[in-house]
Amino acid sequence: MELTKAQKVTMKMARVGYESYSAYTGNKSAVTGAELPKWHDLPGGVTNAWFAAAEGMTNFLASVGPVEVVD
Repeated sequence: MELTKAQKVTMKMARVGYESYSAYTGNKSAVTGAELPKWHDLPGGVTNAWFAAAEGMTNFLASVGPVEVVD
């Protein structure tokens, strides 16, 4: 199935999230301590879960609107 442009952006966000998590934990699961696979080696269900997380964050940010940054 071909992803839409918006879905491609969300999938990229999912990958960035996963890779950031992996880097933060030393490429190990924070729950089990098991070695984490690279993004391209993940099963589809795992990439779909990260996609859902990225989509949820995107929807949340869209719902709150512009945020004022205060120094």
